[in-house]
Amino acid sequence: MAQTQQDVLNASKEQCIFCKIISGDISAAKIYEDDKVFAFLDINPVNAGHTLVVPKDHYIVLPQLPDDLAMHLIKVVKYLSGAIFEMTGAHGINIYQNNGAAAGQEVPHVHFHIIPRRQDDNAMSPWNRSKIDPEQLKQIAEEMGKNLKPISSSTVKLSSNTSVSKKTSKPKRKGKPVKVKRRNSTNSP
Repeated sequence: MAQTQQDVLNASKEQCIFCKIISGDISAAKIYEDDKVFAFLDINPVNAGHTLVVPKDHYIVLPQLPDDLAMHLIKVVKYLSGAIFEMTGAHGINIYQNNGAAAGQEVPHVHFHIIPRRQDDNAMSPWNRSKIDPEQLKQIAEEMGKNLKPISSSTVKLSSNTSVSKKTSKPKRKGKPVKVKRRNSTNSP
């Protein structure tokens, strides 16, 4: 019997460590929660304050998310990255989101990494970049571009219980402010 996409999603959810964290079956150092999103500290952080931001509903990769959830999730990522930047005294912030094992996704549940960085922390390897012929670059862009159409706000489908207003508000954190011990630049990551 052939498995449907929903069957794969359900099987993945049963094994998902993030779903178990969200449900409370596994404990986590939660820093933020609202009705759609959960954020907690990574147990194997790149640097202190390394946070994972996940939707409460189980989706494996970003393209599976409904647009309204994706918009809310990125608003929370934006809000938390600013707060983490300030609370940790970081010199910079990396925001990563991997889709699929080949891209480095270790947990099959959509998540963003917010990683506080310090100047010269050497916490992450630089990307392995390569040179490309300008003509080849142009060909690739043309090929990709002919398959992509501009999106607009009218393209975004909102669920029936989601309201959109011109005024936006920041998500509110629940609980006490999180204090992160600042590390001086002589400490190794």
